[in-house]
Parts: sequence; C-alpha cells; structure tokens
Amino acid sequence: MKTKMVLTVIGLAALVATPAFAQKPTHRAAANNGAYASAAQPAPIVSNGYNVGTDPDPSIRFELERDAPTYSVGN
Repeated sequence: MKTKMVLTVIGLAALVATPAFAQKPTHRAAANNGAYASAAQPAPIVSNGYNVGTDPDPSIRFELERDAPTYSVGN
C-alpha cells in the first residue's frame, strides 16, 4: 500500500512540475525583416493586350510566355 502511495505522489509531482520544465514561447522578429513584402514583383505576362498571368517562379513564367499565344478570348 505504501509503494502505491509513493508512486502516486511521484506521478502527481511530475504532472504538476511538467509545465515548469516546458520551454517558454519566444516571439522573434521576422528573420527577413519584411524582405518578401518589399521584394519587387515580376511584370505580368501580356499577350494580345490580355494579362495572361504573373508568377515569381522563372519556370512558371517561361510556361506562361510559351503558352501565351494559345490564351485568347476566342478560344
């Protein structure tokens, strides 16, 4: 009976003490200091006067430029 009581007390003590060992949350400033917000946006892809799209990824921009003639109002 005494062993159960000791284990129960140790378990409860560990349960109560666990939040004390938890790491406090840290609030850090953004590492990029707003670099994404101030980054220059690429110019839109325009075909026959229509905006086909804008994407910062060069491979996607290439695809948009390559396929731009197929994007038309008549299709």
